[in-house]
Amino acid sequence: MPIQEDVEGSSKSHGAGDKLVASDKAVASDTSVEADLPVGADDDEEREKVIVRSNGVVTYVGKDIAYQFWKLGLLGRDFHYRVFADRPHGPLWATCTTGGRDDHPLFGGAAYVYNVIDVRQSYLQKLLKQALIAVGHPEGAERSHHFSYEMVALSHATARELGYAPPPDSEDAKRPFVEVSGRKGLGVKADDLLDTMIRKAGGEVAKRNPELSQQDTDRTAKQIAIAAVRYFLIKFSRGKVIAFDLDEALSFEGESGPYIQYAVVRANNIFQKLQQRDNLDEAALLATLPDVSAGELAGENGDHELWSLVLDASRLDEVVEQVIRTLEFSVLAKYAFVLAQAFNAFYHRSPILNEERDDVRRWRAAAVIYVRNQLTQALDLMGVAVPNRM
Repeated sequence: MPIQEDVEGSSKSHGAGDKLVASDKAVASDTSVEADLPVGADDDEEREKVIVRSNGVVTYVGKDIAYQFWKLGLLGRDFHYRVFADRPHGPLWATCTTGGRDDHPLFGGAAYVYNVIDVRQSYLQKLLKQALIAVGHPEGAERSHHFSYEMVALSHATARELGYAPPPDSEDAKRPFVEVSGRKGLGVKADDLLDTMIRKAGGEVAKRNPELSQQDTDRTAKQIAIAAVRYFLIKFSRGKVIAFDLDEALSFEGESGPYIQYAVVRANNIFQKLQQRDNLDEAALLATLPDVSAGELAGENGDHELWSLVLDASRLDEVVEQVIRTLEFSVLAKYAFVLAQAFNAFYHRSPILNEERDDVRRWRAAAVIYVRNQLTQALDLMGVAVPNRM
């Protein structure tokens, strides 16, 4: 059970977490916790939940309560840890029941806990906070947050491609999307999904760049696939059902992660060609700007499109602050997409490489450097890397 990033939700704990809770219990009758539910709560949301049964079995609610206490540093016990995989920037750790290594980083004891799990787990998240209050840790309840989102489903086309299409005459086939349900045995593994997307992206990369080696094609395809998944999952607001579609996510032309990546790759290509032709790198270009006429900035060419583009790019910090304040990541996704659109429009209307006026060319190139850097940072915040070629 990886626990450095609890992205699957606290109700998914297994293994070491189960043993940890079981060793802490000492009860002979049903133990329950009562949730302070609002008036009008659904009838199926009982006001009390059993956390330890009379036969000594800890329910999943009890395990999640103990797990939440561990996250906040209130449990008084810890897991054992082993290295799950070595990576260039540091090992990936996993929990284990015995043994492990003593040189692991500090896990748990967080200042704030955000449980990332869909809205159907809202009742359980209320129970976790109520349990903290019940045992005298109201400050722990204040530091616990449910980062909820709506259900993630599959488009019918994607469900067919992944082998999860419902029977044609079933009720599920009549719905606008295919619901993924672990209880029904309908679940898509992340590795299987990424493998499919990498294969599809690799075909597109090879078609566009036949001169690339297989190694470079595979690396680029993986970066594109990751961008496609990450962007698609955050471009919708948290209150909307996400019907994941492979082709829409991988599109180089629609509202997608690869579209934004391509805008940055296009900007990088501009500077590579500028350097090859004029023997002028980015640092040297920026150093010459104080001595260049400001006519382009003053709108002497008839418009203020360059200033408009720079102003849009400058809003990144403001957007990030809004995301942090509202916990709505779709704001960042939409910002990056709109900025990439604005850059592409600028690129087609305002030539850089073919601009004969040196001062205009330099100002436009400088603006593109700034936009490129802002887009790269926005993608990095979404966990998306920029390929060298696309």
